[in-house]
Amino acid sequence: MRKLLYLFLIFLFILPSLSKEPLEKRIEKIVSGITPELIEIRRDIHANPELSFQEKRTSSIVANYLKKLGLEVREGIAGTGVLGILRGSKSGPIVGMRADMDALPITEETDLPFASKVKVLIDGRETGVMHACGHDVHTTVLLGVANVLSKLKDEISGTVLFVAQPAEEWGDGANEMLKAGVFKDIKPSAMFAFHVDDELPVGYIRYTPGYSGANCDGFHLIVKSQGCHGSSPHSCVDPIVVGSQIVLALQVMVSREISIHNNTVITVGSFHAGTAPNVIPQKAEMRAIVRSYGEEQRKILKEKVERVIKNICESAGADYELNYYFGTPSLYNNPDLIKSILPTVERVLGGKNFIVEGLPEMGGEDFSYFAREIPSVMLGLGVCPPDIKGNSVHSPKFLVDERSIPIGVKLMANIILDHLRGDILNEKLSIN
Repeated sequence: MRKLLYLFLIFLFILPSLSKEPLEKRIEKIVSGITPELIEIRRDIHANPELSFQEKRTSSIVANYLKKLGLEVREGIAGTGVLGILRGSKSGPIVGMRADMDALPITEETDLPFASKVKVLIDGRETGVMHACGHDVHTTVLLGVANVLSKLKDEISGTVLFVAQPAEEWGDGANEMLKAGVFKDIKPSAMFAFHVDDELPVGYIRYTPGYSGANCDGFHLIVKSQGCHGSSPHSCVDPIVVGSQIVLALQVMVSREISIHNNTVITVGSFHAGTAPNVIPQKAEMRAIVRSYGEEQRKILKEKVERVIKNICESAGADYELNYYFGTPSLYNNPDLIKSILPTVERVLGGKNFIVEGLPEMGGEDFSYFAREIPSVMLGLGVCPPDIKGNSVHSPKFLVDERSIPIGVKLMANIILDHLRGDILNEKLSIN
C-alpha cells in the first residue's frame, strides 16, 4: 500500500511537468531576462550605501520592488527592516530567505564608475561609507529570487518570506527584527541566506555544516591606580604592568585551559594608558573580543576571563572595573538541512567540483539569531573576480564579480522550490 502511495505521489508531481518546459529551464530564462535590471539595482545600492539602522533609501528600494511584484510587504520592522510575503497557489510549508542591507564606515578605494562617494561624520571625523562586505549583492539577489518566484507562483506549494534586514555590521539587526515580531504570525520552518565568499571564484559555493561563525563576546576593563612618579613605582599600582599581565595570562589560559577541540580566540585589540614616559598613569583601559562556539562555551569563557582578571588585580592590589558582555551568538548551519539541499546545489552549478566544504570560521554573523530559532543554512557565494588576489571583505578595495548575482538568484530559487516540494512530498509520504 505504501509503495502504491509513493508511486501515485510521484505520478502526481511529475505528470504536470511533462506538458511544459522543465522548471529549472524556466528559472534560467527568467533570470537571464532580469539580470541587467538586477545589475543596475546592485550598482545603485553600491553607490548609495547606508550605515546600520540608517538604511532608509535601501529599504525603500526593497519594499517598492517587492510591492511591484505583487507581494504583501511589511515595512519599518526594527526601524528599516522589510518583510515580503509571497503566498503560493497551494498551501504548504513556510520558508524564508534573508539578506542584510547595511554598509561599513570605510572610504572606498576602487576605480568603479559606481564607487561610493558617500561621506559621514563619526566621532567628529569624516569617513566614507562602502559596501565592503557584499550586502549590496545579498540584497540584489534577494530581489532577484523574489522576482523569479513571483513569476512561478503556480509552482509554489507554500509561502516564501523575504527578509531584508538592517544592521548586520552592528551585530544586532536580526535580533531586533525578531524582538519586533517579524515572525509573530508567520514563522518559517527553514531559512536560507548567502554571504559573499571573497576567496571563491564565480560559480562556486561553500558550505559548512554545524558551527560556521563564532560567538562574538567581549569585555571592557579598566585597571585603576592612584598614579605616581615613574621614579617611585613602589608608591602606586602600575596599571600598565597589571594590564600587560592580564593580556598574557589570557593567552596562556586559552592555550592551557581550553580544549584544543573548542576553537577559542581572545583578542585584546585596544590597550590605552598614560600620557608621559615618566608618569605611572591612573588607569589602563582595555577592550577585547572573545570568540568561541556554542552557548556552554561562552559561559565557561566568561567565568575564566573574570577569574584571571580578578586574581591578577588582587595579587597586585589593583582596583578594577570589568564589563563583560555577550554579543552576537555563533552561527549554526543545520546539517540535515544542508544535506537536503546539496543535490540541488550540485545540479544547478553543474557538478560536485563546484561545491567546497568549508571549515568553521571565527568571524561573527548575526544570521545566527534566526538560526537559533529556525533550522537555517548560510551558503558562501563565490564572487572573487578573475586574476584578483587579496580581495578581502572589509577592505576599501573589495571588488565583486557581478556574474555571481544571476548564479545566486538561480541557485536560491531552485533551493527554495525544491525544499518546498520536498517538504510536501515527505509530509504526504508520512501519512499512515
